[in-house]
Amino acid sequence: MITTLIVLSSLAQAEPAQAEPAAIKPSESQQALYSALKSREDAPTCESLQTHSTDLVNDLVWLVDNATQPPWVGIRAAQCIVRHHHVEKAELIESWMTTPERRGLAILTMGMLKELPPELGLTLQSAALAGPFSEDAKKHIERP
Repeated sequence: MITTLIVLSSLAQAEPAQAEPAAIKPSESQQALYSALKSREDAPTCESLQTHSTDLVNDLVWLVDNATQPPWVGIRAAQCIVRHHHVEKAELIESWMTTPERRGLAILTMGMLKELPPELGLTLQSAALAGPFSEDAKKHIERP
């Protein structure tokens, strides 16, 4: 009986559960990009995506952050950011190298370092070596 009262009194004092944040709805251009990238076969080129958006790089970033299924949508969006928007989004890409929740993006980027200008590649490599993915970075650096 006393145990029940203690449990009930602690429940009464507990803070109410926080509501889940509302899902962010995609814009028309983000939805069009998602539709273009979701095909399992015949992935579109990054250049061809320009027809779907007037703010392509930021819409691609939105997809990286929000498109979870199928998983290749975010991966393809990230590849386009790294290949074609690395100057504009260098800070974002560098943050992928040091953010624990972004391990997949860090590994993807490490695999693409040879496609980047050497100076940026070194910056990203250094960030990865100093961050939580240092073991992954060492594996990529050791590859010929």
